[in-house]
Amino acid sequence: VCAFPQETGAITRLVKAGRIDEAVAIYRWFMPLLHLDVNPKLVQNIKLAQAIVGRGSETVRPPRLPLAGAERERVVATIQHALDTRPTLPK
Repeated sequence: VCAFPQETGAITRLVKAGRIDEAVAIYRWFMPLLHLDVNPKLVQNIKLAQAIVGRGSETVRPPRLPLAGAERERVVATIQHALDTRPTLPK
């Protein structure tokens, strides 16, 4: 949500306008990103997503450690896929 606020807002506006199919399409694109929140390293995942989109830093405070190795690569790939397939938002 913090890394992709326009998409979050679009879903809300579309639902309120009764444009459910359009909202669901954006939500389906969003789901892999939302799944980053449901793991023990959700703070690191969120901060990494924000850093990649230019909305913050991936630095975390101890005792948390930054993501590394294959775990970081997996999260970066999820975020990059979202960026590569980012939907055009309706007006």
